[in-house]
Amino acid sequence: MTATLSEGALRRAICDAGRVLYERGLIGPTDGNFSARLGERYLLCTPSATHKGELRPDELVKLTLDGRVVGGGKPSSELKMHLAIYSLRPDVKTIVHAHPPCAVGLTVAGVSLEVPVVPEILFALGAVPNVPYSSPTTSDVPEAIAPILRRCDAFMMARHGSVVLSDSLKDGVMKTEIIEHTAKITLAAKIAGSASPLPTAEVQKLLKLANEARMEAVSPARPAASDTIVPSPGAASRARSSDDDVVAAIAKQVIDRLRSGS
Repeated sequence: MTATLSEGALRRAICDAGRVLYERGLIGPTDGNFSARLGERYLLCTPSATHKGELRPDELVKLTLDGRVVGGGKPSSELKMHLAIYSLRPDVKTIVHAHPPCAVGLTVAGVSLEVPVVPEILFALGAVPNVPYSSPTTSDVPEAIAPILRRCDAFMMARHGSVVLSDSLKDGVMKTEIIEHTAKITLAAKIAGSASPLPTAEVQKLLKLANEARMEAVSPARPAASDTIVPSPGAASRARSSDDDVVAAIAKQVIDRLRSGS
């Protein structure tokens, strides 16, 4: 678990998270921000206006839980959101805020993943609601997300990005990938003609099953999960290629419809 990591290891884990998210096309160069609790008194977070795919451990900002900088430069412009989450959710150890393109695009179209078209996201993350748009970097963001923080561990901020609350940065990155993967499936279904969501009764059933499985998996005897994220060889090229394939598929659908006059 993140709480057991040394400061040096936690700094490296945050940098690894930024590199992986960037390589997999889930953030742009200066997009997104990540943070983690460091013991009971401090946080580490990403700096403002810095390439998240090229972070160095010494660039990270160390702060108290009330936001006072004790080491490093200027913290993320979304620090208000991070502090609000840690204040309202003492159980949260890490926060991963990314900009997965398909998932964000669906929020622009008014589509929510809270009632998804496939079941897997419910088992992995539970409900992932959309939060209405609020101006980034302002106090409007904490106010907008406060009502849903008690009932979910991940959400989409409309026209902005994903936020995953977790026990480790590795888990936060993985769940961000699941959000984007589900968004791509939803988009493909819409292109094909229909993206029918799962029935409400089925969603409730799956959430109950997921919660039961999660409770069974919790055991004090379980070894702590590693928070080391190792980018696989060629990860960046595969991610870019995958996104190119999605764009090409959408373009083909649009062209075919124009040609048919529909």
